[in-house]
Amino acid sequence: MIKFFKNLSPAVIALIALSIISFYWMHQSQKLETEIATLKENYASEMLAVANAHKIELQRQSSLNDELTRQLFEKQNQITEQLQQLENTIDDAIKKDGNAYNGIGVDSLCIYKRAYGYDCK
Repeated sequence: MIKFFKNLSPAVIALIALSIISFYWMHQSQKLETEIATLKENYASEMLAVANAHKIELQRQSSLNDELTRQLFEKQNQITEQLQQLENTIDDAIKKDGNAYNGIGVDSLCIYKRAYGYDCK
């Protein structure tokens, strides 16, 4: 084999060497391109997983928000109803009390006692 290379001109030897080097770098380039493609695919799938997890979390928070909003409206309606009932009770108590010396009759006093948690009537 050495005899074979001795008979070749330096230009041919250089051409063979450059061909071998070129083949090596072309092979390395293909390996790197394959690795880059794999990394891109992994990155895309990871980003998709993160996006899906984020979407699920947003849906969970949205449903929690909806539930809390519903509870808030229920509580506001309950408080409004209780306030209306109290105003009606106060109006009725004032009418029943009539003219009282100190401005507070028996029925009005009963409403105040209930407001502080005491039993009345």
